Amino acid sequence: MPLLDNCAVVVVDALRATTTMAKILEAGAKGVLPVADVEKAFSMRAENPELLLGGERQNRPLPGFDAGNSPFDYPETMVQNRLVVLSTTNGTQAVQRVERARWVALGSLVNARACAEAQRRASDQGLVVCAGTEGQLALEDVLAAGAIVSYWPQEFRTDSAHLACALYNRWQDDLIQGIRLASHAKTLIDQGLEQDVDFAASLNIYSRVPIRQSTGWFAYL
Repeated sequence: MPLLDNCAVVVVDALRATTTMAKILEAGAKGVLPVADVEKAFSMRAENPELLLGGERQNRPLPGFDAGNSPFDYPETMVQNRLVVLSTTNGTQAVQRVERARWVALGSLVNARACAEAQRRASDQGLVVCAGTEGQLALEDVLAAGAIVSYWPQEFRTDSAHLACALYNRWQDDLIQGIRLASHAKTLIDQGLEQDVDFAASLNIYSRVPIRQSTGWFAYL
C-alpha cells in the first residue's frame, strides 16, 4: 500500500457500509462515525445517549442497536440532525485500517463521480481501498472502485486501477446484474436483502462525499 500520509484515500464497501453511510448523511444526519467494535459503540452511547447506533454482524442487525446496515434503515425522520455510530463486519474495519491517511472519504457506486472529483481536489495521489468480505477480495467493491477510477485521468491509473476500470466498463450499462454476480450479493439476496443489493448498484445518485473531519467523524462539507 502506498504511503498513506501522501494519499487521498477513498474506502469502498459497496455492500453495504459505505453506501449506507452516504445514505445516512443524505437523510440529514450531522455525522457518521465508523467504529470497528461493538463495545466502543456502546461506550460512546453511554457517554452520549443521543447517539444512534447502527451496524451488523453476519448481515443481521446487532442486538441493542437502533438499526442495521441497510440504507433503508435510516429514514430522514430518524436521522435528521443526529449523529450515527456504525459498526460492521468489513467496511468500518477498513476505515480503521487507513486512519493514518491525511484525507479519507467513503465511496461507492452511489457517489463515484463525486469521490473522484473530491480526491483530485485533495491530492494528486489517490488511492481506493476495497474493504472486501471477511478478508477476501469482493467483486462489488472492485466494481465500485472501477467506477471511481473511470473518472481519473488515464495517466494516473495503475495496473490495478485499469483492471477495476475494465470490470466497471464491462457492467456499466447493467450495474444491477454486475453487482448480483458477487458472492456477497447472493448471500444478501438469500437473506431477503435484495433491495439493498439493487440500491447499491445506483450510479452517481449523490453529488456529495462523506469526508473525515478533524474529529474523526465523517460529514458533508
